[in-house]
Order: sequence, then C-alpha cells, then structure tokens
Amino acid sequence: MIDMLYEKQGSYLEAKEDDAKAMLAEGDSIEKIVRVTKLSEEKVRKLQAEIARETASA
Repeated sequence: MIDMLYEKQGSYLEAKEDDAKAMLAEGDSIEKIVRVTKLSEEKVRKLQAEIARETASA
C-alpha cells in the first residue's frame, strides 16, 4: 500500500515538472511557474538549467 502511495506521488511530481518545463518553454516567469505548479523556486531553476543544457547539446 505504501509503495502505491509513493508511486502516485512520484507521478504527480513528474506531471508538475512537465508542466513547469512547458511553461518555461513558453517563456513564463519563474515566479509564475512557482505559483502555478507549487514547485520550489530552486526546483524550477534546476529544470530551467536542465533545459538549457539539453538545448546547448542539441
């Protein structure tokens, strides 16, 4: 039962991260993304850096 709960939470977090990445791609501000997704500013900035690295290596 506990494993299923963690799995569900993981899926929820992944969905929030995907939303944040889409919002970053659209040019939304970090402040707006934090407010909408409820992710931490630090997490959003890490996702932003990840996208920048992926773009640079492509």
